[in-house]
Amino acid sequence: MTATEPVAGERQATTLDELRVAMGELFGAERRLRGREQQQPRDLTNSQLRALFVLGKSVEVTAGDLAKSADLNPASVTAMLDQLEASGIVERRRAAHDRRICMVSLTDKGRAVVDGERVRWQALWEAGFGDLSEPELGAALHVLRRMIALLDGL
Repeated sequence: MTATEPVAGERQATTLDELRVAMGELFGAERRLRGREQQQPRDLTNSQLRALFVLGKSVEVTAGDLAKSADLNPASVTAMLDQLEASGIVERRRAAHDRRICMVSLTDKGRAVVDGERVRWQALWEAGFGDLSEPELGAALHVLRRMIALLDGL
């Protein structure tokens, strides 16, 4: 072994350190995205889109389940739904079996918005990652899920 060769385990530790740093950089990029969103407002925020994509998978969901599924604060979901309802994108109604429960669904306009955004995001992902092989994407998915489990376990 020469002086320039890594000691057993050294390379892995360096790669793990790089992965940890990259994860921090990813979190920073997401914060910057939210910051740009406030400076250059679009029709819909990323938080609204996350909620709408959840709604797009169901006929209707409770406001609480929407907050949980979209990883949003329940109090902010109420304000968000007020805006989306005023825009004609969602509608709310009280559950017949329990009037305390608010059911949320997409309107026809909302479904069209979700469909359009899904196409736009698919194109972004294809442009960014379409050149990666299935094994590479599978490895990335595996690592991301391990990161999620690590953070959720802290």
